[in-house]
Amino acid sequence: MEATPLGSGIRHALLIARKDLTEFYRVRPRLVTMILFPIILMLLFGYMFPSSGSVSHVPIAVVVQDQSPQGLAIAQRFTYLAQSSGLLDVETTDSLSWAQRQLVMNNVYAIVIFPRGLGAQLSSGGGTVEVILDQLNPTLDSAVRGEIAQIFSQMDAPAQISAGFPASPGTLDVVFQGLVPGATGSFEFLAPGIVAMTAIVGGLSGLAMTFSRERELGTLDGLLMAPISRLSILFGKGIAQIVRGAMSSVIVFVISVALFGVKVYGNPLLMILVLLEGILAFTGMGMLFTSFVSDQESAQLIIMMIQFPMIFLSGALFPLLQLPWWLRMISYILPLTYVVSAFRAEMVLNAPFSAIAPQVYGLAIFTVAVFALAVPLFQRAVTR
Repeated sequence: MEATPLGSGIRHALLIARKDLTEFYRVRPRLVTMILFPIILMLLFGYMFPSSGSVSHVPIAVVVQDQSPQGLAIAQRFTYLAQSSGLLDVETTDSLSWAQRQLVMNNVYAIVIFPRGLGAQLSSGGGTVEVILDQLNPTLDSAVRGEIAQIFSQMDAPAQISAGFPASPGTLDVVFQGLVPGATGSFEFLAPGIVAMTAIVGGLSGLAMTFSRERELGTLDGLLMAPISRLSILFGKGIAQIVRGAMSSVIVFVISVALFGVKVYGNPLLMILVLLEGILAFTGMGMLFTSFVSDQESAQLIIMMIQFPMIFLSGALFPLLQLPWWLRMISYILPLTYVVSAFRAEMVLNAPFSAIAPQVYGLAIFTVAVFALAVPLFQRAVTR
């Protein structure tokens, strides 16, 4: 019986589908990426948004400037209640500058200051305690502010005042403020991370996609046959990706400031330094991945599998404290984490260079290492 046009069309479509699936199966990087990518995403989202929906053990600093018996007693009482809450972990010091440095470096998320003369003020009717909040994450700020306010409200109850206080203690006035003036919102937290992400995405994906596309089109062969060195080709394309990443980040930065009122407090030169290091580091990673893939689809899948988890684990969109401890450890070895934290601290908190020096030096070491590995691998790959 002669096949109908419809039957022939269906059979041909199935044959073409079989051919494409067979080809997909034979390209192992594509197959492995297709399987791993959804698994990684689901595990990542599942651990980022646990059923309990709460964070715990948020580190804060308690600065005890009043060394009188009354001042030490009330600071100790606050520390005991804070540690018992389960939400806060307390580190005590008498140096406000040290505590502010830890806040800028994201080692603590609030500073509670018991000022000099607090004990005498309470004996005469009332005193003031200052609390400096992180400002970079409205969600954490709200949770920490509420917990600290609740602890001080408990301390105001006469039955819970430590021995050594008068029977009718004065009321503590708790003043909350940020490290820099002005109120901050959710976008103040998101904007620096988005700028950093925009800068690195082009470097990571653009270079790998460019080379794989030129391989498929055959234009890379023409470049390799030209009387120019392999390094010139590699670094020429790298420079193009650096310029593209810088332009994209400038556009996002201008929109954030002009349309959404994001304020910039930091040194522009330090901000440029951090972004430039990030772009260079991820351009080097793009070169490295280019050495292992030969087609555009495989490059795209591999880049997506690396790029998406890195964005969510870097702290660009969500606080790292929202992650379980083992995912937090992974985030600390990702270069994007250091780009985001340094750029955010500089842009929003006006961090000095000493505060972001670990991130700057770490990114420099990473960039040198990845280029040292990527350049010879790329040269070997293009001569195959």
